[in-house]
Amino acid sequence: MVDLRSNKKDVKKERRKDPRLEFHCDARVLGIDGIHSITDISLGGIFIETNLLDQIRVGQIITVVTNLPTERNALRFKAKVVSRRNRGIGCQFIALDDDERNAICLCFEMFRDTLPAGCE
Repeated sequence: MVDLRSNKKDVKKERRKDPRLEFHCDARVLGIDGIHSITDISLGGIFIETNLLDQIRVGQIITVVTNLPTERNALRFKAKVVSRRNRGIGCQFIALDDDERNAICLCFEMFRDTLPAGCE
């Protein structure tokens, strides 16, 4: 299920090189129990909300499985955990193949119009 509701929090100065979308989509992280929630996506990575932070460390390579609304089949990709916050983890995509990259780009472009004016 995709949910585009806004839960804006105070955000520090943006350090990401890729613009991001607020984007809510369920995800599984292989090896970590439960369903987690992707809460934003960019062409470079995702943020995953989880309450199982004790099972995840910065620098860890994880495998994420999710159903993007633009794809017929589940997408499975690898990501590196680059930050941990009290509500989840920031992840950078790594070693995407062409199909994975194209699926992420299509999803981002499809929902890009949800960005507030001036955020691109």
